Amino acid sequence: MLTSSHIIIGAAVTSRSHFKPWQLMLAWVGGFMPDLPIFLMVAYSRLVNGPGYNLWRKPDGLYWQEPWQTFGSVANSFPLWTLVLILAFVLFKYSSKFKIFGLGLLIFSVGYFLHISVDFVTHADDAYPQFWPITDWRFFSPISYWQPQYYGRIVGVVEAIMGLAIVTYLVIKFKQWPIRIAAVLMALPYGVSLFLHF
Repeated sequence: MLTSSHIIIGAAVTSRSHFKPWQLMLAWVGGFMPDLPIFLMVAYSRLVNGPGYNLWRKPDGLYWQEPWQTFGSVANSFPLWTLVLILAFVLFKYSSKFKIFGLGLLIFSVGYFLHISVDFVTHADDAYPQFWPITDWRFFSPISYWQPQYYGRIVGVVEAIMGLAIVTYLVIKFKQWPIRIAAVLMALPYGVSLFLHF
């Protein structure tokens, strides 16, 4: 899915209206972070190789090369992020000294885990090894958020409609203008997507 979708899904599920600003920020950042290696890869390529360099096409696109595959594997690893989620829960639930840190880590890691869970079912032949470092096996989903041969057009429309619904929910739920503005900005890709589809 689009990074903006992951961000608003994480925000909608983990944010609470009584949260402090730093807690709200962690909810949004958790939804973004699994895509950080992709953003770093694109920035690196633009700086080193210039525009027009092959990023995505198999087999020689930068996405398929090291160290980017390893970075993506770490960022999308269910075993690693399950451990982080468990640690966050234990700190929040059972540690008076680290309770606040545990809450922050829990908010972040739930948003993070939601992201990699959605990616698990929306990445076809571009999937990472989701259970790294235990195995390099990859689940290739029968649907893709972008590839037409794997229902990408249908998934794109569903994603756009869902994204607009979540943004509407966030705007209604939160009275803070920075949150509302951020939510509306996250909706821009959906407007473009629906315009291109219809």
